[in-house]
Amino acid sequence: MQELHIGFLLKSITDKLHARADATLKAKGLTLAQCRVLAFLNGHGGQATQKEIEVYLDVSHPTVVGLVSRMEQNGFVTYCPDSRDKRNKLVTLTEKAHIVGRELKTFIPRNEAHMVRMLTKDEVKQLSALLQKIYDGLEEHDPADPNPKHERRENHD
Repeated sequence: MQELHIGFLLKSITDKLHARADATLKAKGLTLAQCRVLAFLNGHGGQATQKEIEVYLDVSHPTVVGLVSRMEQNGFVTYCPDSRDKRNKLVTLTEKAHIVGRELKTFIPRNEAHMVRMLTKDEVKQLSALLQKIYDGLEEHDPADPNPKHERRENHD
């Protein structure tokens, strides 16, 4: 059997996790990305600006606008101009979102437990530490990249 490259394995695992999550969340009228917005808002008192959501998700402004717009159409959020800064829109969870959020509270822990069910506790700790090490290494500036990620984002604001 041919050994697969780490990047390919990580991408394949991510794709499977997204597909399973989207299938489960579809019944609630949500996508995985929208669920991440709900979790973020829930962790911030049920309210945040679109800009804060954009930074948290590390996505473009148009992406957040689309996510929030669809979530508003489905009754999960409302949004209005931020009274402190009219350039920003304030996104607020609805009661429907709070109800669904309570239902989904165990979703991530259940999925993670299923994903690592064949590993020992020590293996899970080791895997987590190694993945964090890879992640941290990727966050560092790549000398071959003339426009590091954080500089590219600043140029688009």
